[in-house]
Amino acid sequence: MRREWPKSARAYAETVSDVLGSLGGVEAARRAEAEPTYRVETVRPRLDAIGALALDPWGDEEESAAAALAVREVGRVVLPWPLVHVLAVPPSARADCGGVHLVLGECTALDHADVLPDAIAVDLREQRVFSVTVERRRQAPLDPFGCEVRLVDSGLGPLATDASAMHLLLDAFWVGGALAGAADLALRHARERRQFGVPIGRFGEIRWRIADLVLARDSLDELARYTWWLLRVGRAGPADLLALRLQMLESARTVLANAHQILGAMGLCEEHDLAVIDRHLQPTLRRPVGQLGTTTLLADRIRRDGFDALFPVPPSPIRPRC
Repeated sequence: MRREWPKSARAYAETVSDVLGSLGGVEAARRAEAEPTYRVETVRPRLDAIGALALDPWGDEEESAAAALAVREVGRVVLPWPLVHVLAVPPSARADCGGVHLVLGECTALDHADVLPDAIAVDLREQRVFSVTVERRRQAPLDPFGCEVRLVDSGLGPLATDASAMHLLLDAFWVGGALAGAADLALRHARERRQFGVPIGRFGEIRWRIADLVLARDSLDELARYTWWLLRVGRAGPADLLALRLQMLESARTVLANAHQILGAMGLCEEHDLAVIDRHLQPTLRRPVGQLGTTTLLADRIRRDGFDALFPVPPSPIRPRC
């Protein structure tokens, strides 16, 4: 695996970053909370203009890498548009399907469902596919674009495996971008905030928090990059994608907890960018399942299929009791 991203993909990510800057960065998320139509009227056309909504993450190496890095840039400012949901739909199905949600068991609420026409939901455990009907918007502080929905079995089984795998992968890049944004805020504050005449980043308490934060951010980036490569060469199984989600959840907990501590009371104010990033991360961290549920799914999948890691784990089928 080459650790360097293709030059063209990095150049495209810079273009995406410039567009996000023109929208005000995290300010776009704030505005969309107050004006839900801002997503359709302003955010979507900007992404469409640079071809972000037409990217094929299953395409050649350069386009697939561009899709991953574009999602990461979008995540850095928690841009209020479900780019992951759109790109997780295989290109051949996009004419009939506007987006993919992931669910586990019964589900009555999904984020951004009101802007995704003809969306589907895929059950992570059973790989069943449901059509999504929006009942009404249900905005909440930790679910700013939530909608009450009704799911109906659609029978579109063949779409489930590819869509759910790509969604799990791209979620990790989106969250990785958001954690990078949170880490940047904490690191800048540690450099600029002074106490007793010195930057607080020189204090031992802050240094070890920075070390934990940076390690958590980088570990998610590294595993997401490796899983992207596994998926491209056809070696990524369900356990690999669930392991990535588990790392994503653990990294998010570490980065956000330490970032809030470094910024202190300021980082808890709703007006601060860190608080906005934290709020807008919550739907992805909690749906379709949180850390404990993801661990259970991963353990079940490893028991069934094994896990090809540094120390491979063979499958352990459950034997019937005598």
